Amino acid sequence: MPYLRLDLQLAIPLEGDVPVGATPSDILNQLPVEVANNLPAFIREIRRAKKYAVKINEGLANEEMTVKASYHICYHDEPGSSISCSDSLVDI
Repeated sequence: MPYLRLDLQLAIPLEGDVPVGATPSDILNQLPVEVANNLPAFIREIRRAKKYAVKINEGLANEEMTVKASYHICYHDEPGSSISCSDSLVDI
């Protein structure tokens, strides 16, 4: 069966410090205005699309987790940071 498979990775710079455990509104306040204004609607649309998603090869040894969407704050470029991306992972 053919599938529409979406893979999207964007790294949008934040305009200030965002602590681990920041709320979605804390994050929105650090994004460029145009992104912040549209992000909540974008996340809602992703949630709607997830309702139709299926696992590829479900139940088989080569099953793929294709019913997943998340975002996180990435601290890779912060000097001396020991914060893992998984510390700020949020499922959509």
